[in-house]
Amino acid sequence: MSLQRLRTLDVSAASGLVRRGDTFYVVADDELGLLAVPDRGEAFTIPLLPGVLPATPAERKAAKPDLEALCRWPGDGLLALGSGSTPARQRACLLLPVDGDMSRGTVTILDLAPLYARLAGGFPALNLEGAAVRGDALLLFQRGNGPGNHGAIVELDLAAAMRASDARAPWGPELLRSIRIIELGDRGGTPLGFTDASPLPDGSLVFVAAAEASADTYNDGLVTGAAIGRMAADGRLLWLRDLPDAGKLEGVHAELEGERLHVWLVADADDRRCLASLFRATVDPHTGAWLPS
Repeated sequence: MSLQRLRTLDVSAASGLVRRGDTFYVVADDELGLLAVPDRGEAFTIPLLPGVLPATPAERKAAKPDLEALCRWPGDGLLALGSGSTPARQRACLLLPVDGDMSRGTVTILDLAPLYARLAGGFPALNLEGAAVRGDALLLFQRGNGPGNHGAIVELDLAAAMRASDARAPWGPELLRSIRIIELGDRGGTPLGFTDASPLPDGSLVFVAAAEASADTYNDGLVTGAAIGRMAADGRLLWLRDLPDAGKLEGVHAELEGERLHVWLVADADDRRCLASLFRATVDPHTGAWLPS
């Protein structure tokens, strides 16, 4: 299967992807804003966090908010979440449109440190890289890279998260419903870990995963495989397909159209000299077999 490249993006570390209306929204883990990519017209950036990040790679990596996850939020909003892999990466940004316009939307910066402290106790290292709203739950996807770590799906109480967000209060451990450990297998001797997920109307999830031979959740490593899969609402793995030579896929948006599942993807090359691309593919929703786009 070859992914169809739609366009080159104005960011390098594309980490989360959501389509709303006629626009794709891309969060990059080393930026302070959200990239909006309309079907027609020029892309533009919506500021999320104040300040300016350093230009040098090591300093930028240490200072970045590491916004790795992006999902739709009730009320046509968007929620971008930090990975939690360092204390500087424990914030979220909630963007709500004004009169349906995201470019004039309001941003609320949320403190996730109390919740992340609770979640960190369940893993050798916390590294949340995906998010999805499903029913009355907000799902967070633990990538689980690094020695001895493991992937998981974290379920939060969506109503409680909304109440805390409306009050601009920190998210605490009381939001947590469950943590479910998920094993996706190895590629090249390195475990696959969630990097993003997109919900479908039946409660199932389309997800992407990457195998990265990194020493921990902070440092980058050799990517030994990438895959896309679908998981049923009850947690059963329906199918998992490798994506050869795709790089480290970190964002996915999926839409079901009859017997065709359309997916859009973005990748992070871990190199600011390499701009990310927006890809598209079409698969059989039941088997994951590739179909003509």
